[in-house]
Amino acid sequence: MAAKKNENEDATAEQTDKKVKGAIKYPPYVNGYGSIPKLFSEIRKASVPPKFTQDFMETVLELKSSSHRALVPLLKKLGFIDAANVPTEAYKNYRDDEQQGAVMAAQIRLAYSDLYKANEYAHNLKKDELQSKLRALIGTAEDDPTIPAVVATFMELAKLANFKATAAPIKLLAADDDAKGKKGADEGAQRRLLHGSVGISYTINLNLPATTEIEVFNAIFKSLKEHLLDG
Repeated sequence: MAAKKNENEDATAEQTDKKVKGAIKYPPYVNGYGSIPKLFSEIRKASVPPKFTQDFMETVLELKSSSHRALVPLLKKLGFIDAANVPTEAYKNYRDDEQQGAVMAAQIRLAYSDLYKANEYAHNLKKDELQSKLRALIGTAEDDPTIPAVVATFMELAKLANFKATAAPIKLLAADDDAKGKKGADEGAQRRLLHGSVGISYTINLNLPATTEIEVFNAIFKSLKEHLLDG
């Protein structure tokens, strides 16, 4: 019951955020960006949960403040957990000492792709340079109150990344892409069946008449061959 309630709270928070921001599409951010280092430090220490819920974050990672609730949607936008709150390969690989920096760098580049299209070395920009670049990309006013939180979130994440290392980013499949994949697999199986790559065996039992006339047997087997075996 608690897990279900927490998931509903995540969804409500995301819906509220969308309503407040309207048509403006901001890159991933949280107002409580100071908790980001602790979040990922605790992720590396704790076992991988079946689902990353508010309850797990509060009881295991000890991130109990109401401001920490936004960290779950942030993990989703970064590709560390999927839409069902299940940890992804990026989440698991980040816990590896040798991979953590490269994994974070890959997920940052993916989550802030528009920023990296504008400047492939965005992580080297200073705070005021990032704010200026983001305002230009998003089209917000100079006094937009969200831009500083976006920049601060980005910079906190960048501190955990190794941009000189390489790792393949973990990107979630959209629901329609997943459906297309399943449909393609089904169609492939059908084609294999139609073209004979799937073998089918069957047994035919014949009750032969009690006769010594060879012509009768020849007629039976000829008919069997023409209508069943060659069909």
